[in-house]
Amino acid sequence: MDYYAAIREKCLKFFREKEEKNIWEMAMECMDLEGLPMHCPPHHLLVPAVLLTACGRMEEKSEEELEKMLMEADRRSKKVLGGFCGNYGSCGAGVGVGIFLSIYTNTSPLSEATWQWVNEATGRSLLKIASVEGPRCCKRNTFLALEEAVDIVKEHLTLELVKPEKILCRYYSNNRECKKEKCPFYPLREKV
Repeated sequence: MDYYAAIREKCLKFFREKEEKNIWEMAMECMDLEGLPMHCPPHHLLVPAVLLTACGRMEEKSEEELEKMLMEADRRSKKVLGGFCGNYGSCGAGVGVGIFLSIYTNTSPLSEATWQWVNEATGRSLLKIASVEGPRCCKRNTFLALEEAVDIVKEHLTLELVKPEKILCRYYSNNRECKKEKCPFYPLREKV
């Protein structure tokens, strides 16, 4: 299955639906794609894709505009290889926040104010991800990146993304390296 295409299609479907979903609901529906591995590079698209969808919907962008942005996010995210977190020191989920903001603000290497924003967005997201020790967990890192993105979007785009009171992981049993009670999203954390 082409998970990149499936994530783009899911996001276009979310965009068309009357029922609004928050970015975590969208992310988890994408993570629920049949056969999507626990850890894999399509998560690097998932982060910018749900952010582009949510912000595009809030600002009433057209479906064509969103589709174009999703294609660009797909192109860029495919350059963020698997294992980027440990091999390059830049988790793809954090880089995904930068990809999102760069595309959404039409930032290029020659941009002035927004150049700073997109680099800061990636840096802040990576610091948030680094607040939980390894090993990798694409689900946890996606949730952490989205948490930081909520503040970034409010500051730079003045859009208010809905954040649930509590975010619980439903994928932990599929992760051999799960941090369990050390993960902020582990559902049994309070019971341990």
